[in-house]
Amino acid sequence: MAGINIFPIVVVLFLVSNTFPMLEAIDEKALAECKKHFSIKYAHDAYNYIFHGQPISVTSCRAIVAVGKKCHDTFLDWTLGGSIGIRRSKALARGKQLWNHCVLTTVAPASSSY
Repeated sequence: MAGINIFPIVVVLFLVSNTFPMLEAIDEKALAECKKHFSIKYAHDAYNYIFHGQPISVTSCRAIVAVGKKCHDTFLDWTLGGSIGIRRSKALARGKQLWNHCVLTTVAPASSSY
């Protein structure tokens, strides 16, 4: 009786595993701490900005900047870890764009018309 040659199976599994980037481990403690200081409404607004290209309000931007960059990145990593079919590189770029937009929105003085 001939034995099964598992070498081709191992090679295929190796190639497939290297094709998909490893998801970063989420710091659950940091995530829980960030969630304490952030409303689901603002998270929803950020999600719609990043994944659906919708505008974001100044109020939501202020909330995002108030929790800080580390929390913003933690939320984005957590969202990407639980989502299927999302282009990670595009979502990370949009997340960075959101952060920069919100920082500029909250730091820049309100323009006044004379």
